[in-house]
Amino acid sequence: MLTELDLEFERVDIDLAQKPNWFLAISPLGKVPVLAINETQVLFESSVISHYVHEVANSPLFSSSTYEKHQQLAWAEFASQVLADIARMYKAKTDALLAAAILDIERKFQVLEDILGPGPWFSGDRFSAVDAAFAPVFRYFYVIDPILERDLFANSPALQSWRRALQKRPSVQAAVSETYTRQLFIFLQGQESVLGEKAKNHSFI
Repeated sequence: MLTELDLEFERVDIDLAQKPNWFLAISPLGKVPVLAINETQVLFESSVISHYVHEVANSPLFSSSTYEKHQQLAWAEFASQVLADIARMYKAKTDALLAAAILDIERKFQVLEDILGPGPWFSGDRFSAVDAAFAPVFRYFYVIDPILERDLFANSPALQSWRRALQKRPSVQAAVSETYTRQLFIFLQGQESVLGEKAKNHSFI
């Protein structure tokens, strides 16, 4: 969102496997993203940060309609729920728990598939905060799908098209470091879970 709005900012990448103490001191849940506005004012939770940026920058990424804006916030929260399912997936210590997390993700993907229009973005030809919210969701699966040896998007052509459009968006590409894919793979290998074991027995692509 910050890049789309051409706002100046400094990005600090956090290794979630080795979270520094200064980060834990400002992130109550130990999660990213966190927005440090200044030395004393800090916001956490993606949807809250998005709403704050919208208000201070008069962002066109949210609708000017109050109802539509809150619909967008609801779908951004939906993206956060998928991210929670992804965390369940890579932390699952049994095949049953892994399968349950995957099933929940597939169900949510089907909800998206059923409501998506012609694209290329969530709301048609206008890139919005909902697109910004889902970009990090879809990014995970470029690493996870090969490890699982299955395509969770196989039965979702509209979702696949949206995902590809997001992958090509300059702001989405710039939102992570050039080594993100390898770092995520190494992170997954370090998990004491079923997916972690699969990653250890899989070559990085």
